[in-house]
Amino acid sequence: MAVIPTVIALCAQAVVFIRQAIKAGPMVGLTKDDISTAMKAGTICTIGPGMSMFTVMVAFMNLIGAPYAWLRLSIIGTITTEMLGATAGATALGVELGSPDYGIIAFCNSVWVIALNTWGFFLVNLLFAHRIEGLKNVLDRHDTQIFSIVGTCVMIGCIAQFMAGQMVNGIPYVVAGVAGFCIMLAFLKIADKKPKFGEFALGLAMLAAIFIAQVVKNMGV
Repeated sequence: MAVIPTVIALCAQAVVFIRQAIKAGPMVGLTKDDISTAMKAGTICTIGPGMSMFTVMVAFMNLIGAPYAWLRLSIIGTITTEMLGATAGATALGVELGSPDYGIIAFCNSVWVIALNTWGFFLVNLLFAHRIEGLKNVLDRHDTQIFSIVGTCVMIGCIAQFMAGQMVNGIPYVVAGVAGFCIMLAFLKIADKKPKFGEFALGLAMLAAIFIAQVVKNMGV
């Protein structure tokens, strides 16, 4: 019930965007058949990402609870950003995300970190989005891949920071990190041949790593 207002707002936005797109179609030379085909293709293409989000939702719900997990992923739609924010909020209070010590205070801290984290995107877009294209053109003269490389390095650094803090807690944590890394690499190789599989890679890798780590823990390692 808590996420119904957000879902209604998103549906209303979708209706507005679709109506505006239909009106703008003839302006760029699209016929009614072209618009209809594009809408059908877009609808079909959303099935894959929707299923992948449902897959990763299982892990996120287990850590932070169903209502807030549904709420955040309905708004942002990226499990990586939300998971990093939730982990940062818990780590700031010296507890582990999803552990028995993760109480209401830690949860509230995670909520604040996640919410404030999104404001950074809004402010950067508001102040600098119109200038980024010019900066990208300047950098592309020297190296066309530099933007992609910087973004990848930032993400690796963030994930590595949180992973390092967890892996010192014992063998099961190390196993989870290594297993997730290896499984994700294997899934990415598969995704090179079957691109649609890439949408499910992160969620499946997380679930597989959690399962393997739990098996190792139950073995008493």
